[in-house]
Amino acid sequence: MRNTFYLLLLLCGSLYSKAQTRQVQYGQQSWLDYLNQNRYSNHWGSWIDLQLKLTDNYFKSELATETALGASYYTKKNLKLMGALTYVDQIHQGTNNFHLIEYRPWQMVQFNTETHHTKTLQWIRLEERYRQTAINDAPSTDYDMNFRLRYYYLSNMPLTKHHFQKGSLSFVVSEEVYFNFGKNIVYNTFDQNRFSAGFYYYINNDNIFQFGYTNVFQQLNQKNKFTNLDVIRLSIFNNIDFRKSKH
Repeated sequence: MRNTFYLLLLLCGSLYSKAQTRQVQYGQQSWLDYLNQNRYSNHWGSWIDLQLKLTDNYFKSELATETALGASYYTKKNLKLMGALTYVDQIHQGTNNFHLIEYRPWQMVQFNTETHHTKTLQWIRLEERYRQTAINDAPSTDYDMNFRLRYYYLSNMPLTKHHFQKGSLSFVVSEEVYFNFGKNIVYNTFDQNRFSAGFYYYINNDNIFQFGYTNVFQQLNQKNKFTNLDVIRLSIFNNIDFRKSKH
C-alpha cells in the first residue's frame, strides 16, 4: 500500500508540472473544522463533521459551510465502513454573490495501522454529488450529478516522549487525490490533489487539536484551467467512547 501512495505522489507531481504552462488561478483560504466520532458498541458508531471555509486573503469573506452526518460500522479493530450525507452551502463568487447547494451522499472504507512510533490512516471514499446549477447569474432549481472517488493517506509521527497521550505533539503529513466520473465531466476526470502537513496536539486521550497547511491543486471543468490554493487549517477532533461509561 505504501508503494501505491508513492505512485500517487509521482502522478500528482506529473500533473502539477504539466499545468505550469496553463491558466492557474491562485488563492488563499482558511478552513475551520469540528469532527466528532462516537462509539456506541463494538460495531456501531456515528460521525459528525462541521466545517467553515473562509476565502479572500485567507479570512476576509465566507466561502462555504459543510455539515456531514453519518454512521460507522466497525468490522475489526482497525477496519471500519462508513456511510454519510454531506450538505454544502457555497457562496458563488461573481457579479452577484449567491448561495448554491450541494447534497453529497458518500460511502467509505477506512483502514488504520499503529506501531509504537507511527500511526497511519488510509481510506477510499465514493461520493455522489448533486450540485445546484446557476442560470443567468442566479441559482436555479436544477441539479447536476456526478461521482467522485477519493483516496487518502495520513502518517502520524510523535515528536514527544509520551506518544499519542495527553500533552503530546505529533507531526502529521497526508496526501489525498480525487477523481471525477459522470456525463457532466469533460476535462477534469482528475479533480484535485491535496497535500497537507501540520501538527496534532493531544488535549487528552479523546480530543485532538490540529493546525497545519494544505495545498489544493485542482483542475476545473474548463479546458486548461486550474486553481492552486494555500490553505490554513485548524481542526478539533472529538472522540467519545460510550462503551467506557458502561463499565
